[in-house]
Amino acid sequence: MKLITSYRDLLSEIDIYNTRLENLERELYGVERIKHTHKIDLDRYVDRHTKIVNEMASIRAIIEDKEQSQKEILDKINKLEGLEYKIAYKRFIEGKTHNEIAKEVGYTEQYIRKIFCKRVNKESTHMQKTM
Repeated sequence: MKLITSYRDLLSEIDIYNTRLENLERELYGVERIKHTHKIDLDRYVDRHTKIVNEMASIRAIIEDKEQSQKEILDKINKLEGLEYKIAYKRFIEGKTHNEIAKEVGYTEQYIRKIFCKRVNKESTHMQKTM
């Protein structure tokens, strides 16, 4: 389950970096528009433009690395065996309900819920012991 939690955290990080990149693109557009109005001197324009472009390049590299990690983690998750991992994958990665999972794997919804809760409780107990 930690692997799946790590995967979900990684997806959130990628989303945050993509949002930051979009913000920088809008900021760069704004700086470009101001340049033509002569409301900013050339030195300040060049400085701000350079900082934005450099940060965008840095964030693109981070996103690329994180997306590569995402693929590697997903490959590892897909190789996991056992009903607990199938349930966790379908629940957390695919976002399916217990009912949908039950239909796919051929068990009752109640049994799927029981296995899922048992795994979550086991993970929670383990985390409390390590604290």
